Amino acid sequence: MSTIIQESPSLAVNAREAVLGRPPMGARRVVVDEHRAVAGYQLTPSARNPQPTPTAPASGDGEIAPDEETRLTKPTFVRCTCQDLAEGELDWLDPHCVVLEVHEGGAPGIEPSPLDHAVLQAARAKGFKLAFDSRLLGAAYAQFVPLASFVILEMGVLELDRAAAVARAVHANTKAAPFATQVRTAAEFEYLQRAGVKLYEGLWFTQPPASPDRSIQLAYAPLINLMNMVLREAEVNEIEDLLKREPTLSFKLLRYINSAGFGRKMEIASFRHAVLTVGMKRLFRWTALLIAGTPAGNVAPAIGTLAIVRGRMMELLALETLSGPEADLAFVAGMFSMLDALLGMPLVDALALVTLPASVTDAVLRNEGAFARYLAIARACESADEASLDILSARYGIAVDRMITVHQDALAWGEQFGH
Repeated sequence: MSTIIQESPSLAVNAREAVLGRPPMGARRVVVDEHRAVAGYQLTPSARNPQPTPTAPASGDGEIAPDEETRLTKPTFVRCTCQDLAEGELDWLDPHCVVLEVHEGGAPGIEPSPLDHAVLQAARAKGFKLAFDSRLLGAAYAQFVPLASFVILEMGVLELDRAAAVARAVHANTKAAPFATQVRTAAEFEYLQRAGVKLYEGLWFTQPPASPDRSIQLAYAPLINLMNMVLREAEVNEIEDLLKREPTLSFKLLRYINSAGFGRKMEIASFRHAVLTVGMKRLFRWTALLIAGTPAGNVAPAIGTLAIVRGRMMELLALETLSGPEADLAFVAGMFSMLDALLGMPLVDALALVTLPASVTDAVLRNEGAFARYLAIARACESADEASLDILSARYGIAVDRMITVHQDALAWGEQFGH
């Protein structure tokens, strides 16, 4: 069997400039599992030669320094050729958090690099997992089948029925897991899921349902009430009464506040203790995190993850030019820009449930105000849209590499919350 593969530039990196074990820098798309939870990332092919993520300075504001956050624990799929591996271009990569996505082609105008069994076997011996395209099932590639951990189904190339047939063949003839890229609709996901596909790349799950899901809204009612109380700085006794009636909510809030992401050494024992330590305004971001961290109904867990990551990315970018309180609002704007998907209802209606500052609603609903630029950058990073990143870089004077690095920081920060 054979499929036509559109080759992209290799992701070779100059090893002499690399830092051993640091993740490769480049635009990442999230990869989800069959439960639609984030399972890893795919480094997108680029005309740029990505470098290891640079060391970042400490933030100095009580938060974890970005450099400490760049250690992604979930695997990143990195495109390469056997020539890259043979020449040692990727020796600096950490096999514990990188899957080598092996392709025969190289950059345009460069001679294709055929698969080399000895080179790939050596990579496996170092601990790397290997991914191949669907041609692996052809007779000419039989010797490479035992080396495969993943078989990639490119939905931009394969028809849906064909992809499902290949997935079933992968299960029947290999020990590898099928991984579908460019999945665009829930119908495609469900069809491929029935065929046994284990991993998926695509943002289809971020689309809110066609009709509002009342069960989701009812599940979130106590949390929305809590957020509104914190926003209007209600009396601590009043908020504590609510938390006593919602012990699960109280437990999750304290767990988040005491997570590594809070950046404090002391343990916060109660909501009152938290208010005395950081103040009511600062706590709103942590109550907002609960919406993303407790998906209800049929909401994909990955939606909550992306909301957290988007908020954190906008916060980090805002901290470079705005005050701390404004950066907190940028975080909220990022998270709440996905409130429609989280609550299963139109965005205007979802935002109306919470009394938000105008600067947040201006950015989320109208793409206006101080936070609009950060929201546009976050969305471009999520889709790994290099053309949009170049335009936004020129417009706002922020280097593309900086955008990508901050996005990676945010992805790693989101991992701390178990997403």
